[in-house]
Amino acid sequence: MQINGENAIEILNTFLTKLIEKEGTDLHVKSNSVIRARIKGAMMPLSIEKLESKYVETIVEHLMGSKMDIFKKQYAYDTIYILDEKHRFRVNLYHQLKGLSIVFRAIPHQIRSFEELNLPSALTKISKLQRGLVLVTGTTGSGKSTTLASIIEDINRNSHRHIITIEDPIEYVYDDNKCVIEQRGIGQHAVDFSTALRSSMREDPDIIIVGEMRDLETARNVLQAVNTGHLVFTTLHTLDARETIDRLLAIFPQQEQARVRMDLAANLEVVISQRMLRDIDEEMIPAVELMFKSPRTTYLISTSRDDELLDAMIHDQNSFGSMPFDTSLFHLALQGKITEDTAYLYATNAANLRLMFTTSADYQKMLNNGYLDDVVAIKEEDDQ
Repeated sequence: MQINGENAIEILNTFLTKLIEKEGTDLHVKSNSVIRARIKGAMMPLSIEKLESKYVETIVEHLMGSKMDIFKKQYAYDTIYILDEKHRFRVNLYHQLKGLSIVFRAIPHQIRSFEELNLPSALTKISKLQRGLVLVTGTTGSGKSTTLASIIEDINRNSHRHIITIEDPIEYVYDDNKCVIEQRGIGQHAVDFSTALRSSMREDPDIIIVGEMRDLETARNVLQAVNTGHLVFTTLHTLDARETIDRLLAIFPQQEQARVRMDLAANLEVVISQRMLRDIDEEMIPAVELMFKSPRTTYLISTSRDDELLDAMIHDQNSFGSMPFDTSLFHLALQGKITEDTAYLYATNAANLRLMFTTSADYQKMLNNGYLDDVVAIKEEDDQ
């Protein structure tokens, strides 16, 4: 198909459809470049012909509409693009050295369960929480939004609550089940996160979902909501529980950090940290670290002994449901979903993980009985 200004949007829709057909997660449109998609974690070309910058500009103008002036001033903008009633995309438009670029992140129509997402069953405990702070963390593309949506939907199925979400932009769309769920998008239904959060506390919520803690004012309002008895969920771009505590404290001025630390010690109910990795079928699967609140974690956070939180998670696995990353990786290998080499690649402490493998009677028995033949075969190929 010949690309021109008149059919640039048609071309875009064609490639978004291709992304869906190939079960990709992201479509990358860059000026004077071929169109690429992220499929099973890898960037793959979807086109042969390069898309000229003037046609990318046409797509940007279509997406921005009356907000084009805002984009020109800010050089970047987040929005939503609706392809059809089942397919929505989170969109980031931005300037770069060679022109304009756009990234489309596919938002699944169906909100999948913990089991379907290969998430730990211990997450079901969260639907029973009445107050406190829940943090979902990970790098970009680690599945934070998907996990958070699954948690919200679990609450929606199992308890009668009033949930308010504050997002930029709105991603997953929820239908009321047992809960009343109201979703507010920044720029559409609210000026900014901090203003919307302050307003939400006067709207009789049981649960407040804050898409991301981006600034000091939002962080302050999150803690205020938690301190007034609400259950608050939010996300951070951090790798694990220890880094999450450090990053959250660093948002605040030095003179406030002691108070914030005590607030976290008292109110932080769980930190969920994710890393996406490839399973033996080349599909993406999450490894998940869970740090649930316990007397030990409360004490360590309050006394600035964050470097001992990993030991606390190990200690709290059976009694509170916590799980370090390395344990998650070990379980994935034990289930035959990943190889040992993949586990070591993503491990927090490879030496400790190796000890888990060598001392596990269950794992050695599975190897001896041939239950992990596929895993072993792939491991041998990797070693070669």
